[in-house]
Amino acid sequence: MGDERIKVLLVEDDGDSRELLAELLEADFEVRTAADGVAGLKAFEAERPDVVVTDESLPGMLGTELAQRVKALAPRARVILVSGYTQVQGAEHCDVVLRKPIDVDRLCAAVGRLGEEARRWMDGGEEARH
Repeated sequence: MGDERIKVLLVEDDGDSRELLAELLEADFEVRTAADGVAGLKAFEAERPDVVVTDESLPGMLGTELAQRVKALAPRARVILVSGYTQVQGAEHCDVVLRKPIDVDRLCAAVGRLGEEARRWMDGGEEARH
């Protein structure tokens, strides 16, 4: 099981950006995509990925709201927020905030680190603390 790839959910409403980022991340990770926050939440519920990478400005639900809902469902889930803004209200629900334009090396490093953290929690047996 140790050789299983980290599962990433990429939530981005811009089709070109979504495709490009997914292609870059797929070199190292198993990637699923969603085009908006509502679809992202449904995909998270169905797939339970290790890491969620979300844009802040999404139709239907902001990335920070998605992060808050993901954490409510799975407190050990890891979320990376990508935003063009320097200050983002609700960013405390995210584990990492990266500024646009995205530095792909930093993104991949963050996904790898957070994915390993998420897996350690799962392998150690998630404590039932609520």
